[in-house]
Amino acid sequence: MNLPNSTTSELLGKNNEKARRAAESIINNSDIEAWQCLMENTDVLFSYIKEKAGQMLIQAINKDNLENVFNLFKKHEGDWDDYIAEALSKFSSPELNYKMIEILKNGTVEEQTYAARYFCHVNEPEAAEALFEASKKYYLPLRNNVAEALGNLEHKQSYEFYLNTLKSDDEWEKIEAAQFLANYGNQEATIAILEAMSSSNMAELIAGEIAMLTDIHTLFLAKDEKTKLLALEALDNIITGIPEIWPMGVILDFKIFECMESLINLVKKETEDTEDSLDGKYAQLLIKARQKFSMFMENSQYTYDEERDILAELDEIYHLLIYEEEDFWDKQIHNLYKELNTDDTKRKLAALTVINELGLEDSAPHLIRVALKQDENEAVVCEAISALAKIGKTGQIDKNILLSRIKDPNLQAFVQDKLAKV
Repeated sequence: MNLPNSTTSELLGKNNEKARRAAESIINNSDIEAWQCLMENTDVLFSYIKEKAGQMLIQAINKDNLENVFNLFKKHEGDWDDYIAEALSKFSSPELNYKMIEILKNGTVEEQTYAARYFCHVNEPEAAEALFEASKKYYLPLRNNVAEALGNLEHKQSYEFYLNTLKSDDEWEKIEAAQFLANYGNQEATIAILEAMSSSNMAELIAGEIAMLTDIHTLFLAKDEKTKLLALEALDNIITGIPEIWPMGVILDFKIFECMESLINLVKKETEDTEDSLDGKYAQLLIKARQKFSMFMENSQYTYDEERDILAELDEIYHLLIYEEEDFWDKQIHNLYKELNTDDTKRKLAALTVINELGLEDSAPHLIRVALKQDENEAVVCEAISALAKIGKTGQIDKNILLSRIKDPNLQAFVQDKLAKV
């Protein structure tokens, strides 16, 4: 590679001998300039290049140059700290552990992040207190490393602290708690995080943390309907968040293919004699996913710089969805309209959003019924009117009666605008 620093370029290049010598030079000379160049260009590197360079760095660290490594702690990038920590862990000793604890207590957040990563490889109960205190710092890579280290130690105090923080009224505190618990790795926290997600204004962020903690598709088979519905809601939030909140690569991490496959299997198990009360939710998710993943495949702007494994997974998900027969999707549209009968406002809004985006012409009778239903949630009425306006069917509604039922002035103005465009 042609980078501003020649040592970094050689570390990332194809010549293995030059890469080995570059790694040794960075470690032996505490070459902070080469290290910083590596940090600054991490985002443009393919994963296999990072892995090769990381292994070279691990091999370059030995008992004679350990002290040099600490100078590199001044610059941090999450893709590299684990290689450094793994190498240092091979020389674990009471003295090295003590030094790492001192860094946790007194170092900069970048230095603390390396030390926390070290304790992900080395279980040291004496580090627990310093790790717990470091978990409250603002630097996300530090918090993630600390959470994993504390999880390895099964540190109950920190686990219970963040489990309780999930109940906070502060959205950011709630998100930070979910992030900690996901990295801590105790799956018993799953339900608590799901419940926090359901009441959050930043549900997409928390949903992703759930998917990092557990395979959410396994919860689709939960015995109680509440857990199943929360898991489906988590998937809904994740699909909404790709790629604006979560990068495309999470389709692998979050096991989106397995989620789609599980939903399809659930739908196909239904018969005329056994109807699932969540079949409308399954339909809403499948239709939404088919629409979104088709958009990804048909627009290269979403895929042009993605790695091969991500593109391959994206292709698998896309074909899983589009290869279903037409009658399968006709049934999903039918079930999507049934979702408008639910008493769950959140589910109803999700279904209306999909109907609106697709501009389904035959949805008009269902939308009119929702819009005119007595005591219907005003946000639901507005979404129904928006969908009717898109297909040009608002003329079938008595506008005066409708507007008299909407009390929120902002929502009333929204509806007036939609009705005026007929």
